[in-house]
Amino acid sequence: MTAKWLIPTVIYILALAGLGITSKYALRELKWHHLIFWSGVGYVVLVIGLLIFGQTSVQWTAGSGWAALGAAAVITALFMFFVALSTGEASKVVPISAGYPAVTVILAALFLSEGITVAKALGVVLVVGGVVVLTTAE
Repeated sequence: MTAKWLIPTVIYILALAGLGITSKYALRELKWHHLIFWSGVGYVVLVIGLLIFGQTSVQWTAGSGWAALGAAAVITALFMFFVALSTGEASKVVPISAGYPAVTVILAALFLSEGITVAKALGVVLVVGGVVVLTTAE
């Protein structure tokens, strides 16, 4: 049986790959702040749809602060991604930005008490090595 997380993860990967390309096309005619606007419009449409179909509600719990911090992180990440794409090549910006799993492994060990196994450490080395190869190859 396929893990429930696999299909959404594959869609996430494909969507992020498409984001680099579509954003670069958009930046031919628009400024990075216009992309932020359109991203916001997309989020508003998604939230309205979730509310209409009863898939979410506004809740204030202990987790709300963490959710707000996560939202701030996503907004900051997307903002910086668009700024980077507006001045750099997609073939360099996207691979470097894809190095975040290495940082996540380290932060998860520090803040979530998740262990760093040999396999995870090797994965971090491979991610960093892959980023170096992709961004320095001509």
